[in-house]
Amino acid sequence: MLKWILRILLLLALVGAGFLIHDLTRSVEIPEMNVPGKLASAYVEIAKESDIPWPYLAAVDEVDQGYQEVTSKSIRQTAARIREAAGEKRPGEKGARRAIEQLFPTEKREKILRLAESYTWSAAPLGENYAFPFKKGAEVSYGDTWGASRSYGGDRTHEGTDMMAPKGTPVRSVNDGRVVAKGWNELGGWRLTIMDGDHPQISFYYAHLSRYADDIQTGAKVKKGQVIGYVGDSGYGPKGTTGQFAPHLHFGMYVRESTFSPTREAINPYPFLRVWEKE
Repeated sequence: MLKWILRILLLLALVGAGFLIHDLTRSVEIPEMNVPGKLASAYVEIAKESDIPWPYLAAVDEVDQGYQEVTSKSIRQTAARIREAAGEKRPGEKGARRAIEQLFPTEKREKILRLAESYTWSAAPLGENYAFPFKKGAEVSYGDTWGASRSYGGDRTHEGTDMMAPKGTPVRSVNDGRVVAKGWNELGGWRLTIMDGDHPQISFYYAHLSRYADDIQTGAKVKKGQVIGYVGDSGYGPKGTTGQFAPHLHFGMYVRESTFSPTREAINPYPFLRVWEKE
């Protein structure tokens, strides 16, 4: 009897190791984050209600109609179609995949499923319990500045969201994670990069700080909601340069195609901020 128990435990360990290796070595295409900020919260809310992961709801609308004329009502209608095709009130990921395979022709179905998988990898924090970078009631304003033109350091596009706030306003970590970069950057001024503890392929970038919070060092672990620094106007010049623009936090989000990929892609953090602010 003991021998059989040991064999079962060994088999479970091997299966678990196989899943871990697959997760660490798989490579996923990083898509543009095209989910409209005004709809992001609706996708998350309806996903919780219907037990259909939001990446599948969003992928259907993105591939099928490019988010044209999509509303909260139409998202609920999409969820209802998926539930009906799956034959379950709470279909989960497996049921959603099965329903999409029934509802759409081959080419469109493959695009939807591929996009949903990519969002599941690259945009998981949208539907999870992350913190807004500022405490409730802070004097902050922001819009979708992704892709806006920038000229300092050469013509380029903006890879983040600028969040305007008074100099010295505390900035919070949006996640549990680890500080992987700290110090001066010519474009970002005093900046921090924090790797996500739950999704190590994702990291968050905080730039133009006036100073760091105490005990924030490279390699340090931080907790969600912990103050990591303070809004400033540093950057756009040699070390210590300030005053080249109005005080604000530049918030960026970067994703690797695989856990060990040396390169990373920037994705638009604006929809995430809209969801986290509401939560």
